Amino acid sequence: MEIIEPLGHHELYLVIVQLAVLLFVARILGEAFSSIGQPAVVGELLAGVVLGPSLLGFVAPGVYETLFVVSESQFHLLEIVSWIGLIMLLVVTGLETDIDLIISKGRTAIFLSLGGIVVPFTTGFLLGWYLPTEFIASPDQRVVFSLFIATAMSISAIPVIAKILIELDVIRRDIGQLILAAGMVDDTIGWILLATVAGLARTGVVDLGSAATTVLSVLVFLGVAFTVGRRLIASTIRWVDNAIGSDTALLSTLMIFTLAAGAITQYMGLEAILGAFVVGILVGQVKRFDYQVRHTFETMTLSVFAPLFFAIAGLRMDVSSLTDPTVFTVGLVVLVVACVGKFGGIMGVSGLAGLSKWEGVTIGGGMNARGAMEIIVATIGLGLGILTTNMYSIIVMVAIVTSLMAPAIMRWSIPKIEMGAEERTRIEREEYLQDSFVNNLTRVLLPTRGTVDTRYAARLISPLLRHLQTDIDLLCVTNSDALRSTRSRSRNWLRHPFLARERNRSEKTGPKQQIESDEAESTFTRVESRLGEQEGTIRRLIQETNESVADTILENVNAGYDLVVLGERTLGSNPNKPLFSTTVDHVVQETPCPAMVVSTSEAMKREPALVDEPIRRILLPVIGTQASRHAAEVAFTIAVEENALVEIAHVVAGPQSGDQFTGRASLSQEIEIGNQIVDREAELGRQLGAKVVTTVTVSDTPGSELVDIADRNDADVILMGSNTRPVTHRAFFGPNVEYVVRNATCPVAVLSSL
Repeated sequence: MEIIEPLGHHELYLVIVQLAVLLFVARILGEAFSSIGQPAVVGELLAGVVLGPSLLGFVAPGVYETLFVVSESQFHLLEIVSWIGLIMLLVVTGLETDIDLIISKGRTAIFLSLGGIVVPFTTGFLLGWYLPTEFIASPDQRVVFSLFIATAMSISAIPVIAKILIELDVIRRDIGQLILAAGMVDDTIGWILLATVAGLARTGVVDLGSAATTVLSVLVFLGVAFTVGRRLIASTIRWVDNAIGSDTALLSTLMIFTLAAGAITQYMGLEAILGAFVVGILVGQVKRFDYQVRHTFETMTLSVFAPLFFAIAGLRMDVSSLTDPTVFTVGLVVLVVACVGKFGGIMGVSGLAGLSKWEGVTIGGGMNARGAMEIIVATIGLGLGILTTNMYSIIVMVAIVTSLMAPAIMRWSIPKIEMGAEERTRIEREEYLQDSFVNNLTRVLLPTRGTVDTRYAARLISPLLRHLQTDIDLLCVTNSDALRSTRSRSRNWLRHPFLARERNRSEKTGPKQQIESDEAESTFTRVESRLGEQEGTIRRLIQETNESVADTILENVNAGYDLVVLGERTLGSNPNKPLFSTTVDHVVQETPCPAMVVSTSEAMKREPALVDEPIRRILLPVIGTQASRHAAEVAFTIAVEENALVEIAHVVAGPQSGDQFTGRASLSQEIEIGNQIVDREAELGRQLGAKVVTTVTVSDTPGSELVDIADRNDADVILMGSNTRPVTHRAFFGPNVEYVVRNATCPVAVLSSL
């Protein structure tokens, strides 16, 4: 077996220097253009031109030749880095793509893509047919040449468009998503056309079979990706997050899937960027790949790899060839035809698609950017002997100039597009979801002994987590002798919380291990019946301990949960005693994540069937704190799923003797503040789709007033937020919260957030 020699010292040295220079110039020019209000991508695209034969090669030919006049194999090292940047940029594009929105606007996107393909293809073919012979590498193949020019005129540059949209902060707007959707359809059709024309150039005949195979390959890949691939990616990311739980592991998983999908699409005769784009879309739909991880990936891509990609793309262009009057004239004609064809096609169908004039201008300006995609097409044409060197330079010039035009046009036209109420609501909701307490719940722990309180806790979080892809782990801590004997050989193994989770899976994720006692089995079954169907995974954990139950629960919580839910009846009405048992009290004090304690009523304890009663009215006391906001999110989410009404209440404490010396605001001012608090929460509730009413009252005993409101209006459950404080070695939720928990006649859930 022959051993492959490593990369030579000089070759490695040279590629490192090249990358350093390219990145430095790209970022400098990018920041320079950003400082004057232009997208950084404009400067990054020009970096390659500045460092290429056009400028550096003219001003300092010795430096240029030392750096970039290298062998093909040496230049290919740069191209590999460029392709990695391109692939990562397409992943970012996919992560920012709202597939549901695109599907809802599918008809419009198809209209736009057809206009963006048919018209420029027609005008491009006519242009190729009438161009002077000296611009055709093989004059006897004018049909092939014309078809190739038509294809080059039809292509758009999704990476360039995406980066412009990101920098203009409009990628999440309807107009941005429409441009991405139409651009992807355009590029897919363009690559099919390119494959057909390339086959024609190689064989001399139109290979319809090859074109049909390409179309079928695209459909098969998309079909498998959005069915099997979607489930595979979602389950793998959840597993990685559970097993390792680090951002590094999630980013590695993303890149593995990206490169694998890119390899598949490349092998199928498609482009690797299609696989990368689809993986970005699918990963973006997995909640476990949260905003912070996504932001980290986008930052690395947009600050390092994307600038390198854009800079390397411009290195091949030689502006000096355009100084020839004939070449310059033809180049100007090609540029005009390219712009008119794309703009004309888009503007011609924008009205039919129901878009305004400014929307048509914006989409036309965006899709007119050819960028590196057309440079790739030009490179293929040069390699196949279809293009002359001059024609290659003209097409590269068109690619760069149209990419420089796009941000200027879009920056001018986008402010003239009015944002509709539906679009504004969607964007506001997306902004809220990024920092939402509820939306970022990925793993929830529910310790259970099968009590009425635990079953109602499960009943309460069922609508909360139903559509959130949240994993719910049910933990049963036991000292059962029967369980000990059943698991005597695996006791130490099961002490590790994560291994216990992995072995004790629910029926949804695999065969259930026969290691559960009858009591534990019954406990899990009763709780699972209240959880119902969940998009996330429900798993069973059994843990045996001879130590404190609270410490065992905390050991599991430390494995990385976002919320621990505890079902527990209060110990009684004596305010001098702890509100809950020692176990719950200790867990609430020591838990590293938010905790929600659910306490049922005496009536529910006597009649357990009341656990399954529908929730029609929720009382939500609020005081304007972050804990209140988190409780409000919980209440509104449950209300939307249960079609319940949320009564948002704020009780202003009546004036007490001696208040005149405390500097306290007047009663009218406090009532006004209370109205502002409930109105703010009501606005959030309506934004989330919940039905809300508001109440602001004055009482000398706020806790008692809240209990009375719940009784008068027949509330089914009270949801409260609280920041616990240690008082004489116990958790103290505040006097009003504790009064409500002790005296309410309906269930009460207290969310203690950090």
